[in-house]
Amino acid sequence: MEYDNTNTGAIFNSKSDQLILVGTGSLNDEGETKRIAMLKDVMPDGTTIRDIYVKVGRLWDNKSDTPNAPTFTGVAETSSGEKRVAAWVKQTERGNILSMKMTEKNAMSGDNGVDNAIESDEIPF
Repeated sequence: MEYDNTNTGAIFNSKSDQLILVGTGSLNDEGETKRIAMLKDVMPDGTTIRDIYVKVGRLWDNKSDTPNAPTFTGVAETSSGEKRVAAWVKQTERGNILSMKMTEKNAMSGDNGVDNAIESDEIPF
């Protein structure tokens, strides 16, 4: 069975001592302003590159005492709409990583005890 990494992600510590955050700013794309970041790095052959990244989401500290709760939570704009993002700091052989999972924004709402099939406010007796 093949591993399914749909709606997941990971952020690893940089392997390069030369990776530098050049800066952050904005870019106007056809009238839409997007938040961007530029990273400078050196390729194995010595070529210097600068990658531009467009913001897709934001994470906040998750203040929860629940075991296994995500370290950070937030939202991300994806090709299929806005999604909830949960992220956990995990210790691995390669060092700390940030493991992420995306779910539908309403997936966490769960059962609120309300029977949505009831169509009126009348008491049924």
